[in-house]
Order: sequence, then C-alpha cells, then structure tokens
Amino acid sequence: MTLSSGELAQIVWAETKALGTAPADGSGSVNGVRRLIAQLAASVDGAGFQRRDQLPSVQDRKLGDTVRAILSIAEDARGATAPQSRIIIWEADGDTLRLNTATTPPPPAPWAGLAPDNITHQLHQRLANGQTVDVFTRDAATDGGSGSTAIIVNATTGTGVPGGGAPMAEPRATSKAMPKTGVLLFVVALGLFVLSALGSYGIGVGARLSLGQFVQSARIATGSTGGGLDCTVATTEKPSVLDSVKWRPNVDKASDCRTQFTAAQSIVASAQYPDPEAKPGTHAVRKTTWPEWFASQALEWSSVINGTMSLVVPFWLALASLSLLFIACGFGITGRALGPIIDERNRMSLTLAQLAIWSIILLSGLLVCGLFNYGFGGLLITELQQQAAAATAAKETPNHAKIALDAYNLFPSIPFYLGLVGGFAVATPFLSRLISNSTLVGTQDQTAPDTAAPTQAPKYLADKAGPEKAALSDMVLQEVKGRSDMVDINRVQHVAITGILAISYLLVLFDVVSNIDAVRIVFAAVQNASVLTSMPQIDGTFTSLLFVSHAALLGSKVYDKMVPAKREG
Repeated sequence: MTLSSGELAQIVWAETKALGTAPADGSGSVNGVRRLIAQLAASVDGAGFQRRDQLPSVQDRKLGDTVRAILSIAEDARGATAPQSRIIIWEADGDTLRLNTATTPPPPAPWAGLAPDNITHQLHQRLANGQTVDVFTRDAATDGGSGSTAIIVNATTGTGVPGGGAPMAEPRATSKAMPKTGVLLFVVALGLFVLSALGSYGIGVGARLSLGQFVQSARIATGSTGGGLDCTVATTEKPSVLDSVKWRPNVDKASDCRTQFTAAQSIVASAQYPDPEAKPGTHAVRKTTWPEWFASQALEWSSVINGTMSLVVPFWLALASLSLLFIACGFGITGRALGPIIDERNRMSLTLAQLAIWSIILLSGLLVCGLFNYGFGGLLITELQQQAAAATAAKETPNHAKIALDAYNLFPSIPFYLGLVGGFAVATPFLSRLISNSTLVGTQDQTAPDTAAPTQAPKYLADKAGPEKAALSDMVLQEVKGRSDMVDINRVQHVAITGILAISYLLVLFDVVSNIDAVRIVFAAVQNASVLTSMPQIDGTFTSLLFVSHAALLGSKVYDKMVPAKREG
C-alpha cells in the first residue's frame, strides 16, 4: 500500500510539530528535517510511523505557512524509495556536533555506539517549552542487519524509543533555588564568622594582658632601668628576634623568660589576678573586668602552650564560615552547593572556582590576623593617641607619639607578590568572559549568541540546558562545540598548579597562625608594632608559576575562539 500525500503530511506533522513553524516555500533547516522524515516514511510505506495528527487549516494565521510547506513536502516525497537515511530527534546538551549520550534513557542502539563520523548533524532547535533538541541522520547501512532497529527515534513523541515513552515530554529533575536552605546555611556561616572574629580578637586581648602581667616582673626594652628579670629581645646593634638569648631554656626557672611569660599567660587564662590590696602572704585574687574575663575565655578556647598562642581554631572557623557562605549562595540561587562557580552557560567554571578558593584562603587569613592585631594593639593605639594629643598641645617637636601612631598598622599588609596572586584570581574570570563575549578576539559571527542554544551563548561555545547539568568535569573539558567531551590539557595544568599553590599557601598561613611565640609578642610591644604585621610572604617563583598557568589558560581560550571546531553537515 502506498501512502497518500495527506497521510504522509499527517505523519510529518505528528513527528515535527514540536520543532515549530517554517516558511511556506519549504526553505530552512526545519523544513529540511521534515523533508527527510517524509522521504523516510514514504520509502517504508509508513512502517514504524504509528502517529498521525490532523493538520491545522492552511488559513491558520500562525501555522498556515507551515501547513502549506508540509503539504508540498509530502506531495514531493510520495515517490521516495528505500533506503533512506535514519533519523533521530534527541535532547541536546549544548554541543551541536555530537549526539548527547548522557540522557536518561540514553539513545537506543545503534545510535549510542556510533562514531561521530558516522552521523550527520541536521538541526539544533529550541522548543517552545524551553528545551533544545538536535536532529542527526545516519546511513541505513549502519543498521547492521537488525530488523528491530527503529528507523526513526523521536524523543519529543516517543517514536522508536524503547518503551514508547517521550523523554523530552516527561518532567525533568531540575535544580531549583532553595532559599530556605540558603538562609539556614547563611545563618550558620554568620555564627561561625562571629565565633572566629570573637576568638581572634579575644586571643589578641589575651596576648596584651599577658604582656601586661609579664612586664610587672621583667624588663623588655633595651636600656630600660629598674628591677626585674632582663628579658630584652633586641639590642640597637642586633635588632633581631633571633638574637634573643634571654629567652633560651634556663635551668633556673626564675631566670627563664619563657617560663615567666608562661606564668603570666596562666594568670590571664585562668582570670586569677592577684589582689594588690591583699595582705602579704595571702593569695587573694581580685575581681576581673569584662575584658579580662573575655580574654580568659578566648585563651582557654585556644591552645596556650609554653608561652605560645594559637589562632588555629578561629582560622578553621573562618575557613568554614566563608566556605559555607559560598555554599549558601549556591543553594539559595541555583539549588546546588557549587552554584557560585556555575557560569552563565550552566557549566562549572574553572576561573570562578580558583577565584573562590583564593578568596576563602586570603580573606580567612586577613580576618584572624587583623582581629588578633586589633585585640593586641587596641589599648596601645588608645595610649598613643592620648600621648600624641598631649604632645601636640604642648607643642613638642618631634611628636614621637604621633610618629609611632602613624607607623602603626593594625591590619596586616599584603606583600607585593601576594597582591599579584589576588590580582590574577580577580582578573582571570573577567578576561575569560571578555575573550568569549567580545569581538576583541574572533569574528562577529562567532561572538553572536546562538538563539537556539539554551543560554544563547556565543555560537562557538558549548552550553547546557540548566544548572542541574553542570558537573565538576566541566573544569577540565574543552568548552568549544565539537570538542566538549575532550580533556583540555591547559585546564588540567591550571587545576594542578592552582591546587598545589593554594594548598602550599594554606599550610604556610596555618603555620603562622598556629604558633605565635612569646618572643614575637614582646618584640612587637618593644617596637610599638603589630604582632602579625603582614600576611605570609611568597616569592617570585610562586607568582611566576601562577602567572604562567593563568596565561596558558587564557591563551587556550583565544586559540579556541580563533580555531573553533568545524560544523559537520
């Protein structure tokens, strides 16, 4: 039995109406796909095409031209003979040159197992429901003699799909914003942040109070007069902490500066301050003030061992707090923990990931170091301000208190090379998007948005239908259509170098905040300076490695835009 042109038109309309309208003269890619389906259906006399849908009227204002095109295509295809190319209409994943095999369910055999060279891309089309499909064809010879192989597979209607289901018509599990979870995590992050800040500040106050107890029985400044144990940490000839012989172990504990400082720390940590008005020979303690109680809680919380102080607990709380802040934003906006590193193309961005990593590490270090300095130097700043004001009123020249006050930095400074690291982290995501979305590199056609793509990304870039499709593998895979399933060695090296350097600096920072020695505290007091004057130093080699890594990554982006994958078909 030979199909009539009317019945053939009904088959074409049933299988392709989801593709939308098309010109009445039969031109355009959508009409091209309809022509292939009509020829295939006619060549097999409708076998495998169970669906028939009544066409709208040719007078329909919206669909009239499309109906005319289908009727003309059906009339021309009546004489088609076998074999004709097999067809699949399947869910797209942003790479229009390759069949998406990561769907649920996957494309049926033999489509999923065919090499890219054995299939030809015909159409990339966005549907009215927001989903996107790709249409591919293959030669009939690839059936492999299997009579059960469907000659057409259509995910929008279920034709040829095992079980008869229509995957593109079924509800999809998508990532939806989870504002309640985001707010809850934000509250937790805020709580951890406050604990970290209070802990860092309290330990700084404890360091200052310990110093105050220590200097009641010791001399710490070079050239100072009076009684007490000589615990000077520097001389005018050798102003170095490393030359502080007074702080070396001594069998006579009464002459051991470190032992005496530890005893002063114990008083502050326990908040058991001797009462100066008590009778001689008694061990009465006075009532503590609020700052003294606060400092004792912070020192008890931290580890105070042999004259050292540690910011490890506040530092880890700061890391956890900022990490949770990023995660809270992710859940609140995209419904995914790693939402902040998902870019506008619904792919996990390597440049955003490294920005997040460096931000968390550096901001955590600045938080605990800065607030420790504020706790330690806040009282000193107040004293210097009062002395400077008095010297100004007395017209003293030079005003040494004013000079000391101007030179005092409560917040740790950023070394030059570390500033470059921060600059690389901030600039790379911006430069990456500038390369992709501007005509500074590549042609206007490459940069123009692909209107059929889910995110309307530039035509040469692969994208994904939604943030739920984003995966960690995106960070090491190429982003150009036609190569988006291939590993990018430039990205792999960037992941490796960034990971090594970030972990290295994290360990250095951990070492700095985990062992704040008594000698450093005393030396800072003598010099009228902060204990943690700057973030840990790095050298040019560290920065050079990071620069080369970022340059290689951006260079590969330029190359990908200048030499994009060629379209087939």
